[in-house]
Amino acid sequence: MARFKIPVFYFLCFTVIGFASFGCSSTTFYQQNTTEQTPQGEPIYSVYLIGDTGAPSIEPQEPILGVLEAQLKRSGEQSAVIFLGDNVYPDGLPPKQSPSRAQAEKRLLTQLKIIDDYPGQVVFIPGNHDWASSEKNGLKQLRRQEKYIESYLNRGNTFLPDSGNSGPVLLNLATANTHPDINFDIQLVAIDTQWWLHKHEKPLWKNVDSANQQKEKILTKLEEMITADLDAETLVAAHHPLFSFGRHGGKFPNSTHFLPPVFGSLYVAYRNIWGYPQDIASYSNLKEGMLHSFKDKPGLIYASGHEHSLQFIPYLNGSRQQYHLVSGSATKPSFVKKGSGDSFTYRGKGFITSTLL
Repeated sequence: MARFKIPVFYFLCFTVIGFASFGCSSTTFYQQNTTEQTPQGEPIYSVYLIGDTGAPSIEPQEPILGVLEAQLKRSGEQSAVIFLGDNVYPDGLPPKQSPSRAQAEKRLLTQLKIIDDYPGQVVFIPGNHDWASSEKNGLKQLRRQEKYIESYLNRGNTFLPDSGNSGPVLLNLATANTHPDINFDIQLVAIDTQWWLHKHEKPLWKNVDSANQQKEKILTKLEEMITADLDAETLVAAHHPLFSFGRHGGKFPNSTHFLPPVFGSLYVAYRNIWGYPQDIASYSNLKEGMLHSFKDKPGLIYASGHEHSLQFIPYLNGSRQQYHLVSGSATKPSFVKKGSGDSFTYRGKGFITSTLL
């Protein structure tokens, strides 16, 4: 049975620099060069994962968006593209009367135009900046962005979860009925992790009394969705990573410890142990809860953005081999530590593609 190549990394231009096998899966790494190569074999279905697209170059076009546009044209309807949050920097889409509205629209439009004629599936997921960087007006900013994106694309429900709700939301990307070359389902589970972290107004489910009560139900529902079809390929997409070799994971350049001495080390320790509100250390309850919900699903892929780098992190969840992908460097790269073991990290602009061959 064919299975996803987990993952294929695409940067500005491509050349193969390494190859490694992980059980029945394989990984191919690409980095910038003057030639282009693609994985061997004819792709059956591809999922493009790109995050933190919110600060693109407008004129000229952001180079990585041009690369993505070319890849989407080749893949056609046998593919999907998922934008992993922080779709507009710095604070989502402001109201029309705001002086920053015009710039925010330009940043959205430069992303939306590359999928004007794209026949595959499109999904936008929100990040913390789309929620107005966790400020009080976050829900309004988010809903305004959702309305703008779906109105422009005019292709139905493309912003998930809906209207500031937490999710999870289950979407079948491909099934054996719709794709004759596939004899299993490819499922996307979308969840808004910023809903979990947001401390201001946010919608609650019916018959739920508090955000804490809903958090328990979110994790239960997430586990039910994931385990309903253990034979399906399942991709969980959210904005916040659960593991990271970047700053949100408490990893910093060695020079940070000496800027200034002692206090630099205390700063690194703080980010590791307690963390800023958007650091993994600060949302350990979300991390542990989600990992528990994933525990029975072999081969699960968890895709996120947030960190401005590309990362591939295999993770053995109990006896289940799973894969954590971080794809948050569409428009701004930042520090990432070299991955350990079978992990792979890259500091540079790019995105990730999981391809079924």
